[in-house]
Amino acid sequence: MKIAKAAKFPHSVQLFKFCQRVLSQRKQYKVHDQEVGAILGFNPSDCSHWKRGKKNVRSVFALEKLAVTLRVEVALIYDIVSGGVGLDEALYEYNQAHSYRDGFKEIATLDAQRVQIVRQRCTNFVASLHKQCEFVVPPLYLPEVLRFFSFVSAQSAGIVDRLSRILRVKSGQYCIQFKKGDLKPQTRMSVVSDLARVLLQGERGRFPELGKIDADLVKFEQHLFVLELLAPRYMLRRELGELDSRRNMISELATLFWVPKSLIGFQLQDILRTRSLERGREATPEAGQAATRQLQF
Repeated sequence: MKIAKAAKFPHSVQLFKFCQRVLSQRKQYKVHDQEVGAILGFNPSDCSHWKRGKKNVRSVFALEKLAVTLRVEVALIYDIVSGGVGLDEALYEYNQAHSYRDGFKEIATLDAQRVQIVRQRCTNFVASLHKQCEFVVPPLYLPEVLRFFSFVSAQSAGIVDRLSRILRVKSGQYCIQFKKGDLKPQTRMSVVSDLARVLLQGERGRFPELGKIDADLVKFEQHLFVLELLAPRYMLRRELGELDSRRNMISELATLFWVPKSLIGFQLQDILRTRSLERGREATPEAGQAATRQLQF
């Protein structure tokens, strides 16, 4: 029997799978191997070697090309190639980035005062959690937050199709299971996202300070909860002022707060958008993204 050899370049295998999954999601059909290789102009042989980990795809030009074609942040491509994130984490971050981007675009069409009411209630709620946890120095440790919610527990499990999931143990009681192994930033974000769903939807009645649910803004509210809980804007501003401007600020802040780079990027974009609105200028998602890229480099 022929024994399968370990891939010489395992991270390149993960990159190939990521590209194939992203293309399949975008095109909504199964993408063949050569369609992935065609992005970099590979012939069938080169494509096969890439897929099997016999060819190392690491050149700056190749990675930039993949990022542009797939419409993903180049930092995520680099993280996959360097082994900083696995396939599941990369796909989660990719999908969440699109969800956050779409969510912030949607609120731009809604009444500003209505959005501000939801924002203020959510940020006040999160601030009260930080105060109870005595959270003053990042990162925030999730057990410190979960201990204040006796109806929510968390445990590691052998999950294969996602990073975390909510199990309803019984009426009013929940367990958030998360993927076994090293706790990656993306898994932490996934757990907090699930916690947001429980608190802001399933058990909202326990917290009158949140007010009635606004169906048009519940997605935005959940995104805001995650951003503010893991990387509160006041703390982000403070840490940003203390960083060496010659370094990659997004990467440094992501490590400090133990969160994905995309989360830091969206929080900075939101800060810039709201600041522009407060000054009476028009703020757009594109403007926020451009400003964040300036901060990053």
